[in-house]
Order: sequence, then structure tokens, then C-alpha cells
Amino acid sequence: MTISHFSTELNSKKILKILLGITFALVILNVIALYLRFFPERYHVYSQLHEFFLDIYIDRFSMNTEMNIPTYFATFQLLAASILLFIIAAWKKAQKDKFRIHWKGLAFLLLLFSVDEFTAMHEKFTKLFKDLPDFNGLFYFKWVIPGIAFVLIFGLLYFLFFLHLEKRYKVLFLTSAILFFGGALGFEVIGGRFANYNDTRNFSFQMIATVEETLELGGVALLLYSLLEYMKGYFSEIRFLLGEEAKN
Repeated sequence: MTISHFSTELNSKKILKILLGITFALVILNVIALYLRFFPERYHVYSQLHEFFLDIYIDRFSMNTEMNIPTYFATFQLLAASILLFIIAAWKKAQKDKFRIHWKGLAFLLLLFSVDEFTAMHEKFTKLFKDLPDFNGLFYFKWVIPGIAFVLIFGLLYFLFFLHLEKRYKVLFLTSAILFFGGALGFEVIGGRFANYNDTRNFSFQMIATVEETLELGGVALLLYSLLEYMKGYFSEIRFLLGEEAKN
């Protein structure tokens, strides 16, 4: 039986540029959608068909809306990062690396984040903490309370793991985390403070949410770049053996 191999090169810098380019395009399409949503008096709707397609466009490209194109893209990025982490974790396990469990934990965490991005599970935590004070709107969105607690616990559990990384990867991974959680939690707090006094159904709040989503997407894009660079630094080729070949 003839054994054939397939190989392809992953250019981390090119991938980062593509992901950031898609993010930028989504931001522009989102801003246009918000303009159409909140300033209908500034343009003319010519027919019911025109209005129908405008509604579809607004729904499909608003970054603060679930189950649409920005959501799918964010889910894809998180899932891709999870897959890369599982690959690294498998290699670390084979090497009996001291921190192999940490890599696997990160892989499962990013997988959970991808599911959450698609289903918005984190927002359900609001009901558990609805009776807690919101401190003049800082915790308007109550899910940020367990979110902040999670980041603190995560930082403690992964402190030694972080210290063992080479300086370059320390900077890359830390920057990725700051961008992602700065958007997911930092701008959620800022948005909550604004919403506490101005509601969420306005252009200004949606622009705050746009910054939040953009930082999250940028953070994950940088994480993907960082993981590819990390993998490239330790092994130049990855082979997946299937069927009879894997047994030999």
C-alpha cells in the first residue's frame, strides 16, 4: 500500500495579518450597521424589500449581537487556539514536561471560551449575582463579578507556568491576555457604568461594545500568532499518523 503525505506551511505573520484584516473589516461593517440602526432618519428606505435587507444586514454584522458573523468568527478563532494548545499539550505530555497539565488546561479553557462565545453562557451568571450591589453601575453586568474572580484565580494557578516561559513568549502571551480580558471585562465594566445612566439602546453604548469585541478578537488573533511562533520555535514539522501507518 502506497503511503502518501500531505504538508502545508503555516506562516504565523501572514495568518495574524489576515485575522486582523478580517477584524478590521468586521468593525467597519459593524459601525455601518449601527449607523443604519440608530440613525434611520438620515437615510431613505425605498421599499419593504429594501427594509428587509437592511434588517438582515444590521442583524448579521452588529458585533454586540449573538449568533451572527462576528460571533462565528470569534468562535472560530477561539476554537483554532484551543486546537493548537491541544497539539502543544500532546507534545508536552510525550516529553513528560513539568507543565503539561497547564497546557492541557489552557486547551480546555479556550474550548470552553469558544462554546461560550457561541452560546453566551457567561451572561447566565447575572441571575446568580443579581442581588449584589452594582457600585454605581460598575457591576451593571453582574457576570463580570465571577469573571474577575476567575482571572485572579487563573493568575495564581498559572503564575509559575508564566515564569518558566521564555521572555519573548511571556510578552506575547501576557499581551494577548491583557487585550482579551481588557476587552471582555474592562470594557464590560466601562459599558456597564455607561448603561447604568444612559441605557444600552443607543449608539454610544454600542460603540463601547464595539471596542470590547475588537479587543477580544485582537487578543485571540495575537494568541494564535504566539502559539504558532511557540510551536515553530520547538519543532518545525507536525505529522498526524492515521490508520496502519500510525501503528508502524
